[in-house]
Amino acid sequence: MKNLNAVRCGLMLGSMLVLIGLGVAGCSGQSRVLDDEKLQQMAAEDEAKFHEEFRAGVHRLMERTARRMDQAGQGEEIIDVLAISGGGDYGAFGTGFLVGWGSAPGSFKRPDFDCVTGVSTGALISPFAYVGTDEAYRTVENFYKNPKSDWVSMHEPFFFLPWNPSFATIPGLHRDLTGVINQEFVAKMAAQEEEGKLLLVAASNLDLSRQRYWHMGPIAAEAAKTGDLTPLHKRLLASSAIPVVFPPVEIDGFLYADGGVTANLLVRLEPHSQDGFIQTWKQKYPNRSLPKVRFWVIINNWVRPPAGAVQQRWTEVMSPALAMSVRSGTMAELRWLAAEAMYVNAEFGADIEVRMVAIPSEWRPPVKGDFKPETMDSLAELGERMGADPASWQVWCSKALADTTKAEDTVYQEKSR
Repeated sequence: MKNLNAVRCGLMLGSMLVLIGLGVAGCSGQSRVLDDEKLQQMAAEDEAKFHEEFRAGVHRLMERTARRMDQAGQGEEIIDVLAISGGGDYGAFGTGFLVGWGSAPGSFKRPDFDCVTGVSTGALISPFAYVGTDEAYRTVENFYKNPKSDWVSMHEPFFFLPWNPSFATIPGLHRDLTGVINQEFVAKMAAQEEEGKLLLVAASNLDLSRQRYWHMGPIAAEAAKTGDLTPLHKRLLASSAIPVVFPPVEIDGFLYADGGVTANLLVRLEPHSQDGFIQTWKQKYPNRSLPKVRFWVIINNWVRPPAGAVQQRWTEVMSPALAMSVRSGTMAELRWLAAEAMYVNAEFGADIEVRMVAIPSEWRPPVKGDFKPETMDSLAELGERMGADPASWQVWCSKALADTTKAEDTVYQEKSR
């Protein structure tokens, strides 16, 4: 999520120095005890489970695609992948965009996605894109347009005390999230799992210092069967748990925080991996061409934020510096995906497209502060307008663009002779 109240980070650090000086920092709450041998065993088991889930996800997507190709006969088959970034309350932009996208014309109308990925606030949005109905999209937009005052509750007045797991708790957010992702909605998620669609949500494993993502479809299917929705809710909240600000979430013995710490976008192509989609498809269907793939990336933030003078006080330097770090990492992930797509298009004659949309640089929040209804409503309305307009998308990779570039290079080389 977006860097929430980074100034409070500064206050906490300064306060902790004072507490240490007073000898208070030695106090602590309940400690987690994991000896090195046990932790290494857990890490190996988690790694093996991750690779098993990765391969299973690839095969599910491949089987879904091949099945559709067999049913359709001749004609091009398209895989649509939606990736939704973090961004905190600015996730209201993504919800509005997804609603407006449903009224876009022609081939740019919002598709039924084969794979949906989400990080942080994008993780909270992703189940609704996974279900994919107009009702689901409207539900999550209304959720973001109507934040409650108790979504975030500070540990006042001593939020900075070192034995607190975080500055704040999220009682209202937890209540409202579980209210919309309820038993009825989870049953709809389970139905999408039956159709072979993928839903991936990423968080950051603090114990292992690496990203971990979960296949939420099977978790939803199990929750629909047992009625226990806790595993589903915990993973969504883990992905959006801003470090220090919101409490981390313990899952299967590991402590997790915001997925944006490790990667603010969950986009993978893995063209060189034997377990990746491309290599697996070539092995399974050596005589079939690769299906067309369209990556649709929604960034719930500015790519180029408005300029603003920063004062030479470390409390004011921290917030833009952290935001810049997250933004740079986000764009690096997007560039890497586009580079991989260009390579696959050139090497395998594939047709992979990468498109991105973000909050325009000229937009300004109408009021100051986080999770303000005025700001979230403004972003949702902006998103709706942009979603309905195909020109909102920026093309980062496409076969047509590559062909144009090749033609321009040929002309340049001929003129240079």
